[in-house]
Amino acid sequence: MNIAWGESWLWLGGSLLPAILWANLAWFFRKPRFDPIDEFVNRLASWPFSPWLLQVLRLLYYLGVPFAALLWGHDAVVERVLGLKRFDLSISDGNAASANIAANWLEWAHDVGWAAALSFGVCALLTLGWWVYRRALNAIGEGSAVAGASSSGWVLLREAAYHEVHWAFYRNAPILAVGAYWGTWIGLGLAVLEAALNPAWRNDLSDPQRAPGLLMRGALGVASTLLYLQTQNLWLALITHWGVSWGLTSLARMLPLPPAGETDQTAV
Repeated sequence: MNIAWGESWLWLGGSLLPAILWANLAWFFRKPRFDPIDEFVNRLASWPFSPWLLQVLRLLYYLGVPFAALLWGHDAVVERVLGLKRFDLSISDGNAASANIAANWLEWAHDVGWAAALSFGVCALLTLGWWVYRRALNAIGEGSAVAGASSSGWVLLREAAYHEVHWAFYRNAPILAVGAYWGTWIGLGLAVLEAALNPAWRNDLSDPQRAPGLLMRGALGVASTLLYLQTQNLWLALITHWGVSWGLTSLARMLPLPPAGETDQTAV
């Protein structure tokens, strides 16, 4: 147990520390620094395959690292703690097997109920927040298209999978150390720390185009934490995240921010 506990923190540190380092280096090189390095960065940014390379790196980081820890980490990541709950569809004879299947179905029904209730609550709060945000920008005559409002359902599903697995991975080591309740909140705190130490994230919070997406993701992080405390079900957390983000993105497309300097009558 001590070996697994230590390895779980090593895997967590291997995700958290490189992410912070990479974010700060990327921010550092956004502005001109040294001619040879600037030339290399510009060439890489203009390379036709750079968007694909970025997505491969994101896939390896968000999904590859947690599942590498699950497969090769010597119990550093526990399947149950990660939230990989089984859905038993087998048909077995015997009273004991039937009782286990019935219990699994009841457990999933309980989880679906919590997921539906939480989805409704989060959607209602974020919809209200969007309406207030639009009114505030309308009052001061500012507005612009929200970043990510044109994202497809597949892109939103990808981002939901990345972030839910990432948050679940960050919960794993704290839960093994201090238990489910406090470990879950500590995991959320580590994700917040990772974001807060990202200069680009802090800068985007002051950008009217990007702030709504960041605030929505923060609310979904809290919702994911609450849902985990009730269900320990990563699959439903992913579906909830996807559904809420898709619904709010559709709302942002239907009710866009008014162009800068214009009054939006629908927001009054």
